[in-house]
Amino acid sequence: MIVDLNVSQKRALVIGGGTEGLRKVHGLLDQECNITVITSRLNKELKKMSDDGKLRLIKKRVKDVSILDEFNNTFLILAATDDKELNRKLVEKGRSMGAFVYASDDPTISDFSYTSLVNIEGLIQVAISTSGKSPIMARKIRMKIERMLHRIINDSDIGNIILQEYARKRAKQEIDTVKERKEFLYSLIKDKNIQYLLRSNKLEEAKMTALHILKNWEKMSKI
Repeated sequence: MIVDLNVSQKRALVIGGGTEGLRKVHGLLDQECNITVITSRLNKELKKMSDDGKLRLIKKRVKDVSILDEFNNTFLILAATDDKELNRKLVEKGRSMGAFVYASDDPTISDFSYTSLVNIEGLIQVAISTSGKSPIMARKIRMKIERMLHRIINDSDIGNIILQEYARKRAKQEIDTVKERKEFLYSLIKDKNIQYLLRSNKLEEAKMTALHILKNWEKMSKI
């Protein structure tokens, strides 16, 4: 089962700053979570992320699971050291603390497996998973799907996503029922003028048109 884990505003701990640890950090950067990295390897990229305020960096060699005692109320713990036995113990300890846990070298003991992700404009995410059986093949298939998606998803699709998010927030303030809000949002997708504006890259005009429709929607609902 593939799920999209919501880590926004939650604490995420990455233990290990090597290749796998860095990869996991990159996967967290756009998730709006509070990232802490513990590593004895202070590479330039991690240091720059720390200097830019993107994460908290602790330079320390992790010898045992006692390091986790300092991190209560952590939502996500990613063990990415080069010691398989230590990773296993960190996962066990993290799970006992109530955190979601992942070992970079053993998905079978983890609470979830990482998917190979296609990310388009930070708005569309398509996950490809082999359930940990072959990460290499997951990446290979991802590259095939990514090329295809970039061909079929256009600027109008991206514009519709942005407009729908904007309109949904405004509709929640003005329309009481879920059923009516859905009808309103579907009407924007069907509206020829709005779709023309989005194809013409006139997103702000499309937003204004959506607001006009929303105001008229309110008037109609009061009749």
